[in-house]
Amino acid sequence: MRILSRYFVSGYLTYYAAIVIVSLLVIAIVEMMVNFDHVIEYGEGWVGMATYLFLRLPSYYLPFLIPVGSFGAAFLCLGLPARSLEILAAKTSGISPTKLAGPVLAAAAVLSVAALALNETIVLDAARRFNSEDGGEIFQSRGSFWYQRGNALFRVEAADRDSRTLQGVTVYERDSAGHLVRSIRAASARIEDDRRWRLENAIFHEFDADDPLAPPRTETREDAWLELGSAEDLALLGADARSLSLLRLRAQIAALERDDRDATRYRAQWHARLADPFSVVLFALLGSPLGMMVERSRSLAVAALQAIALLGGYYGLQTTATVLAGGGVAAAAYAPWAVQALFAAYGAWRMAVVSR
Repeated sequence: MRILSRYFVSGYLTYYAAIVIVSLLVIAIVEMMVNFDHVIEYGEGWVGMATYLFLRLPSYYLPFLIPVGSFGAAFLCLGLPARSLEILAAKTSGISPTKLAGPVLAAAAVLSVAALALNETIVLDAARRFNSEDGGEIFQSRGSFWYQRGNALFRVEAADRDSRTLQGVTVYERDSAGHLVRSIRAASARIEDDRRWRLENAIFHEFDADDPLAPPRTETREDAWLELGSAEDLALLGADARSLSLLRLRAQIAALERDDRDATRYRAQWHARLADPFSVVLFALLGSPLGMMVERSRSLAVAALQAIALLGGYYGLQTTATVLAGGGVAAAAYAPWAVQALFAAYGAWRMAVVSR
C-alpha cells in the first residue's frame, strides 16, 4: 500500500505542478497580447515585461489556479490509471478506492495550508504592488485606511472600487524636509477617468513652512478638484479588503462594528479569502471520484465535461454569494463555507458510490 500511496501522491503533485506552470505560461502569453499597452507602462524591454507579469500573474490568476490545479491533478492521477484498469486491479486485490484516494486528499490538505500562507504573503504583496505603481504603501490603523505615496499621506475611512469613490478623505502634503505644507479634509472624493479627484465639502489648510507658528490659511469649498498627476491613481481603491491581510481585515471589521457601521462586505471578503485556500482539498475530493469513474466509460472527455459543469456550478454559487454580500445581505457573508460544505457532501457521496 505504501508503494501505491507514493505512486498516486507523486502523480498528483506532478500533474498539479504541470497544470499550474503551463496555465501561467499560457496566461502570460495572452496577457502580453491583450494588455500590451499596460505592459509597456511598467518599463521598456524585458525588465518592464517581467515586472508586469511577476505582479499581474500572482495577484490575479494564482489564487484561482491553485484550487483548479488541484481538481485537475486529482482527476488525472486517478483517471488515467482508471482508464488503463489499474484501479480495477487494485480493487480486485482488496484495496478500496477510498484508500487509494486517501493519500491524494492528504497531500491536497497540506497544499491547502500552503496556499493560505501563499495568499497572505506573495499573492497579497503582488496585489499591493500591482495596484500601486508609484511604490505607495497601504496600511491600516484604528479602523482607517492609510496610504503613503512620496511626501503625501492619505487617510480614508472607506473605499468603493465599483463606484470609484472614497469616504472620509484626509490628505497631508509635506515638503522635502517633512514639514506639513497643506492638509485637505473632504467628506467624500471620486476618482475621475482623467485621474483627477473630485472632492466634496473640502476644507483646505495652508501652512507656512518658513513660519511654523503662523496660523494656517483656511478655505472651504463645496466642490474642489485635486490634481495628483499619477498614471494610476486608483491605488486607494485597493485600500479595501483586497489589500489587507486577514489579521488586519479582522481588525477593520471590529473597528467598523464598534462605530456601528455596516461590516457585511468586509466580513464576506474575510470569510471568502479564508475559505478559498481550503478549496484545494475540496477540489481534490471532487476530482478523485470523477477520475475513478473513467473506469466505467473509459472516456476522459465525458468526465472532463462533467468536471467543467461541476466547477461552473461551484464558482457560480460563490459569485452569487459575493454579489448578495456586496448588496448588504448579512447571511451571504458565510456562504463560502456553506457552498464548500455542500460540494464536500456531494464529493463524499460520489466517493461512496465508486467504492461500492
